Amino acid sequence: MNPFTTQSLEGILRRDVHTPLYHQLQGFLRGLIERGEVADGEQLPREEELARRLRISRVTVRQALQILADDGLLVRQRGRGTRVVGGKGRSSAIPMPLKTPLGELIHSLDTLAGNTQVRLLGWERVVPPEPVRVQFGSGPDEPLVRCVRVRSRHGHPFGYYASWTRTAHPDFNAENLAYGSRIALFRRCGIRFVQVRQTVSALRVGALTALHLQMSPGQAVMTLERRSYGDEQQLLDLLEIQYRPDQLRYQMRLDYEANPETSV
Repeated sequence: MNPFTTQSLEGILRRDVHTPLYHQLQGFLRGLIERGEVADGEQLPREEELARRLRISRVTVRQALQILADDGLLVRQRGRGTRVVGGKGRSSAIPMPLKTPLGELIHSLDTLAGNTQVRLLGWERVVPPEPVRVQFGSGPDEPLVRCVRVRSRHGHPFGYYASWTRTAHPDFNAENLAYGSRIALFRRCGIRFVQVRQTVSALRVGALTALHLQMSPGQAVMTLERRSYGDEQQLLDLLEIQYRPDQLRYQMRLDYEANPETSV
């Protein structure tokens, strides 16, 4: 499938977010190149053609292409256009996917946090929208902590994390969430879970999440919803993670229970 048709490019750029359009475009193109959806030596559409299909200026397209050229992913030649290149300037290969068991939940989360890097995209203590309040059973004036982060490994993003947490602890703040593990911070703040429920499904990634995961909007992502409860089944944390399916795999082992022979 041609990733540069008008239909394929529909919705890849968001004008309702703070990220500049040229940065969104270079992230989209970088993802295509790193996934091999645009092959080495392949010619990209001309600046004016990309600008027309995306309904943006040629200057914006030129800025995005120049970033990738500076990173060694593209070669730009006057009169010949822009083509994809390999070589030493090319980003390193996408690492083998992480594997983590569905069981041993807390242990696997600690292991995951210790072997990856996190980047905080947003934090606020705010009264959530009504659908979230209903799930938490919170009042119309009770604030929760909203946090959005991206986890990466070897420079490659693999998970987009968006959460709501019920806590007033002052240490549950942006600075601590920007550098550490949420599991460790839960312990530090005395937030104790007695039960965790999670569901896994496949959804199509939206434009903003796709930008941060270096994917194309509409691609399938593995989506995990995790609900963590305290005493008396009170919901304390609601987390949705969208994983690049080529970067993380959940494993589960099922054993048959032995059926002892009976004698008469």
